[in-house]
Parts: sequence; C-alpha cells; structure tokens
Amino acid sequence: MASEPKTMKIDDLREPERSRVKKAIDEAAQISQYATTLAPTRLKGSVSFRYEISAPIPELNPFERAQSVCFVAKYDNLPNPTNIGLAEYQGRYYLANMNYMRHALNEYRPIIQNESDSVHYSQIHHLCYSKLLTESHTLGLKITALDESDSDITETFTAVLGEHNRALKAIIKACEFDYIYNGILQHSDHSYTKRFWDEYSSGRLNYVFIRHFLLLEDIRRYLSWHYAILNVISGPKLGPL
Repeated sequence: MASEPKTMKIDDLREPERSRVKKAIDEAAQISQYATTLAPTRLKGSVSFRYEISAPIPELNPFERAQSVCFVAKYDNLPNPTNIGLAEYQGRYYLANMNYMRHALNEYRPIIQNESDSVHYSQIHHLCYSKLLTESHTLGLKITALDESDSDITETFTAVLGEHNRALKAIIKACEFDYIYNGILQHSDHSYTKRFWDEYSSGRLNYVFIRHFLLLEDIRRYLSWHYAILNVISGPKLGPL
C-alpha cells in the first residue's frame, strides 16, 4: 500500500527546495511591498457612503446595474488565500494544495486579465470613480464618502481609491498572469508551449504558482473599497434554495 503524503512546513524541506520556496515567497513580498508604496494615504476610522439622485434617470443604467451585480457576486466568492501547502511523498516534495491554487487563480481571472470584461478592475474603478466625481445629484447618481462624524471626506477617499487602483495595476504588471492563464490554466497558447513544458517537467512551475497565488490576497484587498461602494446598490444577494 502506498504511503500517504506527509504535510510539512517550509523549514522542514531539504535544500535546495527550501531556498527556492523562500525565494518565491520573497519575490511575491517584494511586489506587495512596492504596491504598498503606491497607496500611502490612510483613512482614519470607519467610512460610510451617501447615495443621492434626483435626476429623471435610474441610479444605475442597465449596463452599470449588471456590471455591479456581477462584480459583487464575483467578489463575494473570491478565495482569499494566505498559505501554501507542502507535502512529501516518496522522498519528493509537492504543493499539497495545487488544486486549490489553480481554482483560486482561475476565479480571479475575469477581474485582472480581460480588460473588456465588465468586472475587470479598471472598469469597476471607472464606475465607482465617476459616481464619486458627479458634481450634483441632479445630473445622476452622486456618491459621497463620510467619516464617523458624517463629515464629507470624498476628496480624500477618491484619492485612496485612485491609489489602490495604481497599486493593483503595479502588481499585475509585475506578474505573469498572461502566462498563467493563456499558457496554462485557461488556454494553450503555443507561444508558451516550450516554456510550459520545461517548467512543468522540471517542477519550476510550482514556484510560478506560489508567487502568483500569494499575491491574490493583495488584489482582493485593493478592491475592497470598490466592493463596499457597489455592494449597497448592486441589488439582492443570491437567494436560498
């Protein structure tokens, strides 16, 4: 009977695997830290939103309504990965949660990969940003950000939203999600075949997955305020059975 894989911690790995895993984690951390420098503005205390409209139009047009509903539903179910799983089997090391890592990366694809998708982060940012910049509720939906004392902090909040968008863009630019999605997970782009074959058979692909998987938490966090804005007006949640 074959033995079961033995789960383990990074420091339990032998060299050179231990150093390689730590290097992949450090590379993800460096990208994360750089993104943080692009979002220096901090909000103090809780933030709420006031939604106003007196124009003879819906608060959201049909496209915006569908866009917000789809984004909120997608965000509600995004995996929030923080750890990688490691296991030893017959003297070799493997990622114990590779199936979950693949699932998590796939779930983020519409938000970070396809710019024409209505839930892509750039389109969601434009939707939220435009409503915060609406000058008057007589022109359309005007969203005002308020602090704990109900003071208007829209200017500061808008700056924070812009910084989060830049940080998110920097993370994606520093990564290889095109290779992940178009060369491995979703498609088999022949321009990536040679690299994929080499990294798959050698095991180097594991480290590519580690780097990208660990950055998903940051991506989700930088979209949290966009979610907070749209969650109120998107419509009903998924109903029960």
